[in-house]
Amino acid sequence: MRMRTVIVYKSLHHGNTKKIAEAMADACNADLVQLDERKNPGLQGYDLVGLGSGIYQSRHHPSLVAFAKKAHFSEGARAFLFSTAGIPALAGLWHRPLRGALAQQGIPIAGELCLPGYDTYAIFGLVGGINRGRPGDRELARAREFASSMVTAQGAGAQSYTSER
Repeated sequence: MRMRTVIVYKSLHHGNTKKIAEAMADACNADLVQLDERKNPGLQGYDLVGLGSGIYQSRHHPSLVAFAKKAHFSEGARAFLFSTAGIPALAGLWHRPLRGALAQQGIPIAGELCLPGYDTYAIFGLVGGINRGRPGDRELARAREFASSMVTAQGAGAQSYTSER
């Protein structure tokens, strides 16, 4: 039985999250939806839902969090979270609002991933940005590995990954 998977993402600025979302979708044969293209993508019929964006002002993009609060998930569905950030080590804090939105819906989180992305926000822009060239091949490989593990780990406990493994 094939697990139906969808990845909903929001990607701005440098396209970091789009690259990660595309790699994940390819790895686990998931449907891919950019949040801007469909404001209310239907999640009915999906067993696994990936939700991700870049980190903006210390959290996932507000439109992604708002979407997660009102989305209609299939009964028994699970979710995984992902993001790209200038400093991925702080993902535990940055993922809290999206985690909370899913908790309100009663959706268990199968895992989380935060990978470094090119970041020119605020002070980083003054120095030409950080993580230039990322996500690169290493991060895309980690994204594929993570997505594959989410599909094969049906019912397993939550997993967290960063690229610094």
